[in-house]
Amino acid sequence: MTTTVPGHLDTRRTDARKKDIMRFRTVSGPDLTTRNDAYLAWQRDREQSDLWPYFRRYETSALTPRATVVSDTGVITRGPNFGGQDYLSLTRHPAVLEAAHQALRDYGPLTAGSPALGGATPLSKALEAGLAEALRTEHVMLFPTGWASGFGTIRALMHRRDHILLDKLSHDSLRQGAAASGATVEFFRHLDNDAVRRHLTGIRATDTKNAVLVVTEGVFSMDSDTPQLAELLSICREFGAQLMVDVAHDFGAMGEHGGGQPEVHGILGQVDFVVGAFSKTFATTGGFLATPSASAREFVRMFGGPQTFSSAITPVQTAVALAALGVVTSLEGADRRAAVRSVATRLREGLTARGLEVMGDVVCPVVPVLIGDTPTGRTASGLIARAGLVAHLVEQPAVASDASRFRMQAMADHTDEDIATAIGILDTCIREARLTAH
Repeated sequence: MTTTVPGHLDTRRTDARKKDIMRFRTVSGPDLTTRNDAYLAWQRDREQSDLWPYFRRYETSALTPRATVVSDTGVITRGPNFGGQDYLSLTRHPAVLEAAHQALRDYGPLTAGSPALGGATPLSKALEAGLAEALRTEHVMLFPTGWASGFGTIRALMHRRDHILLDKLSHDSLRQGAAASGATVEFFRHLDNDAVRRHLTGIRATDTKNAVLVVTEGVFSMDSDTPQLAELLSICREFGAQLMVDVAHDFGAMGEHGGGQPEVHGILGQVDFVVGAFSKTFATTGGFLATPSASAREFVRMFGGPQTFSSAITPVQTAVALAALGVVTSLEGADRRAAVRSVATRLREGLTARGLEVMGDVVCPVVPVLIGDTPTGRTASGLIARAGLVAHLVEQPAVASDASRFRMQAMADHTDEDIATAIGILDTCIREARLTAH
């Protein structure tokens, strides 16, 4: 009979609360099937200790204001859903649902192949034209995912002698696209336009012949902040650099007409490359590139990996995005943007009133609540799941080990009761976690 040594069990629980996941990221050994066993044991300890917030499954619609979620260990959470990404609450919109049904009837569930090999439908062209109008730019192309749009565009356009400057908090898709391109990659301090100017001054002092791409985001969802885009664009123009803005979290959900932060900052239609995703506001998956350059679009269409080696966005996804775009650009869309802004504002104000630290300098659908140390965040996550709130903990590698947080995601259809319940559960569970995590 196997016995468990109490001291050893306590040590494993302590490791589950405190040990950094990145200690497992680089391993060695000849057998790929066994050399990650230590990581698996640590993950299982976290699961059994209610300290594992990942890979939960929705038992109800994932994008409704209230939902039911089940963890891998069987913990059931029923309550307000601040973990979904449906900022304008369009996934249940009648026009969106009807568009999905009609596309399924007309074109079936699957594309014929990659965008380069017959993957488009008339819906694809209509969506590209609608996006071009909304973004005030001429040339648009679709990607199968938002991640692919950032990765594929950078990977295709940039080459070995070129230079890429990324905000140090740039999304993984942008980082990986830059790394895969072979260009020289530098990171600048988050939101620091003066740092961009210094980097560009250094690059142009020795290289005036090759391209420089400056990469940032409209809204950085982990921190709920935004760059001064007009100033950044002006700096790029001064040094002959091009600007890419990832608008995954702001396009459709922010701006008077839904143009995101480029519209808010008065540069809609002027950015060299705008990439984005449909998965936050447009009720489906997929992504896009929008650019004033016809040659850049055609080059990315041919040399962007997801365009030639991955199946195209499906007819149903395309139809849903097109229908959602119709709502986004209508008066109803403006009302829904006002509604989600109101939810986010009330959530921010209520959490702040409880003494919790809400991050960010812009009111957007993402409301990050800073916890700080990882053990407290992990403990709070388990408590919150059992208390009846769907909310996602973000920890390393997505953020620094001393900067864990809950990324609350507001929807236009959240009610006052949803907001009040979420505030109460977060406050209670975080306070308890801070008393017990150490």
